Amino acid sequence: MHSRLSGDIEIIRAYGDEHRDDWTEVLFENEPTVRMVALFAGSHLEAHDLALRALVDHPEFLEVRQTQFSRTQLETMLHEARQLAKAPRALLMSGIGRGRLRLTLGADQEGLAATLLRKFGDTIDLKVGAFAFPMPPESADRPSTLRPDVPPITLEGVDVSLADGVKVASGGVAHGSLEFSNHGAVEVILDTNGVITARILDPSTLDVVGGFVGAQTMPLFKFVIAPGETVTVPLLVGAASFTKSLGYTVPPGEWMLDAIVNVHDRGDRRIPPLPVVIVARSP
Repeated sequence: MHSRLSGDIEIIRAYGDEHRDDWTEVLFENEPTVRMVALFAGSHLEAHDLALRALVDHPEFLEVRQTQFSRTQLETMLHEARQLAKAPRALLMSGIGRGRLRLTLGADQEGLAATLLRKFGDTIDLKVGAFAFPMPPESADRPSTLRPDVPPITLEGVDVSLADGVKVASGGVAHGSLEFSNHGAVEVILDTNGVITARILDPSTLDVVGGFVGAQTMPLFKFVIAPGETVTVPLLVGAASFTKSLGYTVPPGEWMLDAIVNVHDRGDRRIPPLPVVIVARSP
């Protein structure tokens, strides 16, 4: 159905480009039925509805809705928000969707989130780290279903250790390195994106309570570990909370970390828990 309506989508976009004072965006919805939804701000909704129904081939699948702001206005607001979030890793993701600003901030950016919320009000959908801001009562912990089911990498004859101790600021990000030592008889290849991303564990239960939040590039980078060889692999550690009871950041203290790594042609493996220190954020 989407391909059948693709021509109409382009017609709607072209119409929107000609009416930028009101135009916001067009999107697909699949529930309760498939439909194209054209969003417009301003007081000319009925006129835009009539005009579009005369232009598209499938007006029966068209719905025109009112939004508060045009895309031009939203783009101006988005620029203002990005100007307020210039600190490193303050703004992880940003964009416009469904007539609203959508921003994800670093887990340690609650102050910035409050500033943005005061400035833009209900025009903005905010996340701080892994959770919405403000945190709604019904927020659920991020699932950590991989840990119990993934076999350890020691099954491949590989031991893992930290090249150096790792310290990361609460809610922040740090870099370290892991050393993979192959004591087996066959070569082991790690398929990565150039780095291994850690998860923060509760040291008493080894449950996953936090980790890295943000975008990563995804090139395929292989680390080849020959029998008897030790290879150093970069490690990325984030201390955003995945557990509502901790708030947005994993608090300072002595924690553990692990990671899921992909062993070429053998699937996912879990590295053993290793110590990590989370320190207080700088004021």
